[in-house]
Amino acid sequence: MLDSSPIISFRFAYLIAIIAIIFFAISKYGIPALLLVFSLYFLIKFEHPKSTSRMMAEDATLIHMPKTGGEGKSVVVVGGGISGLSAAKFLIQAGCDVTLLEHQSIVGGNNTPYLENGEHHATTVIVTLPAQQPHYLQLCREYGIEQTPHDFEDLKGAIVFENRELNTKMGSGIGGFLKFVYREATLKELVDGFIIFWRLYRQFKLRPESAKSVADVLGNRLVNSSVFTHFYMPWVGINTWCRFDDLDRQPAHVFASFIFEYALTFDIRDKSAKYKEDYWCVLDGRLIHELRDHLLTNDRYEQHLNTNVTGISRNKSGKLSVVTESGKSWNCDSVIVATQPIQALPIMGEVAPKILIDELEKWKQMDCYVILHTDFSDIGNRPWLHQTHSNKTTGNYYITNTIKPRMGDLNAKYLITFVYNTENYLDFRENHMDESTIVKLYEPKLPIFSLDNSIDRNTVWREIDTECTDIFWTQACRSGLQYHNNGIVSAKRVVRRALGHDW
Repeated sequence: MLDSSPIISFRFAYLIAIIAIIFFAISKYGIPALLLVFSLYFLIKFEHPKSTSRMMAEDATLIHMPKTGGEGKSVVVVGGGISGLSAAKFLIQAGCDVTLLEHQSIVGGNNTPYLENGEHHATTVIVTLPAQQPHYLQLCREYGIEQTPHDFEDLKGAIVFENRELNTKMGSGIGGFLKFVYREATLKELVDGFIIFWRLYRQFKLRPESAKSVADVLGNRLVNSSVFTHFYMPWVGINTWCRFDDLDRQPAHVFASFIFEYALTFDIRDKSAKYKEDYWCVLDGRLIHELRDHLLTNDRYEQHLNTNVTGISRNKSGKLSVVTESGKSWNCDSVIVATQPIQALPIMGEVAPKILIDELEKWKQMDCYVILHTDFSDIGNRPWLHQTHSNKTTGNYYITNTIKPRMGDLNAKYLITFVYNTENYLDFRENHMDESTIVKLYEPKLPIFSLDNSIDRNTVWREIDTECTDIFWTQACRSGLQYHNNGIVSAKRVVRRALGHDW
């Protein structure tokens, strides 16, 4: 049976379009136009060997996980998010005995669901692009999880732009994006937007990763332009955990990675992706549940919830001991801490290598507020709404993202709104929503990407993991973004090191 994958169709259409453009250029404008076409094509395909784009290609390479080598070894995993659960899976697969300790009453980390009458409602990260996330996609395939597209191709969301709304379709691709820009923007916005786009593209693909912030790359005028404050920030900033306060320390290549790796994709990372695997899909916790259920059936796995780890020590024989708030402890050969950096520091500070502690100390933490609510007054019948607000108390800008858990569901029961910083959350509740519509509030803590912790990270973390012998740390943020794919690839690398292999 023929595969009707949209990726194959897109590639064929792309090839035909290129051929048509070349023939048209030659016939109408001659050799100069042909040279221009080839120059533009080369610019799109070229990437610097030390660029963020090349780094993400390296992160997308599938990793062979050992099936032996852990026999007789005991490992404690601290933290039951995607990285901790993945680490436990691969350790058991290699023959280790694993104990997972989670301080919450449910595994999942920041992907905690809201359960109502047995129905599961997503509450945090709710979109994924499997074709760009091969490690995530590989695990989904292993557990038979079929991807669920958001089905919003014909639905327009809105970005509130000063005194008007810009309406566009998420996931419409580069062609749809250019049409949207041409249709909605003024000439000044077009010029500023293009300059911002080009500078971020150059930083992502054409230059080596460097300690340049968003403010460094764009400059003061563009950072304060209306197209950046009201378009790029609510679109990109909200998805890269960047606040207006962070623009002078947020790495430009991290900011740009959302645009060119996910929103306007130039390079498909998993060429085997099929229909439904190359669309924006729902991230609804099924992989978390499958990992959990699979682990619980294994005799070499123990799981303890509501268990708060307070420290790790080493006894005279060299064995590690993981101590909890209740006084109970577990002795083991190795420990993998899979928590936020700021949570890991007090746990492993006494026994972890100094090179690891020094790196973890570079990570600060932001307050994030996730409001589950039923206030449809602003979003109406749209799948999503990005906004920039001015805080009434501080006068500073802040961004919010209001979104339907399944964006194609026009009859959605609940909405989710993301707000960063306590003062902005309070301003939003007081001035922009009906308090009576709030169903539940979540407060996940997010690591802040900075110029200190996000440059050439694979070189940095390869060296750190090599120095570690029996205590390791993994989390999604290690590889530049905080998606499930990043948590899984980080776990794979740490497990390989714990088993005595190279990355």
